[in-house]
Amino acid sequence: MSAPLKHWRIPGRDPFRTRQLVDELARLYGGHPAMRDITAGILRLAGVGQRDDLGAARAIWAWVTRRVMFLNEAGEQIQTPARVLINRYGDCDDRTGLVCALLESIRIQWRTRLLATAEGVPFHIWPQARIGGRWVDLETSDDRGRFAEHPARLMERLRGLQL
Repeated sequence: MSAPLKHWRIPGRDPFRTRQLVDELARLYGGHPAMRDITAGILRLAGVGQRDDLGAARAIWAWVTRRVMFLNEAGEQIQTPARVLINRYGDCDDRTGLVCALLESIRIQWRTRLLATAEGVPFHIWPQARIGGRWVDLETSDDRGRFAEHPARLMERLRGLQL
């Protein structure tokens, strides 16, 4: 890839700045032909047919969930999608950036969302894909998640947390 294979350390934890960087990196790396090649390989492995955006989103979600280990970090650091592919680990922003870059590479519309506490304090980022006119959640932070499951529902189901 022509962009640098590195990570950025962000002072403090500013979820809005994190989201901005994740979005920028996903667009940058998603436009690279090598990312499209990787996405094509993921779709082939999953047996996804042509023009099957739902199948593609599901295959990308499953691949990242199963093949990229979730690993927290000290402080806030953001890896490029290429670095996540090399390392095969990352936290929610890293995995979100990779999912979005893979979606971008095949022109599936995506966005990132921030999950907040009941007090309105953002603490988690996750991707969504626009499929058939609706936004589909692609939460990858826990491999016990289900396709299209909202992260708040996943947390409630697995841990009994109330947000």
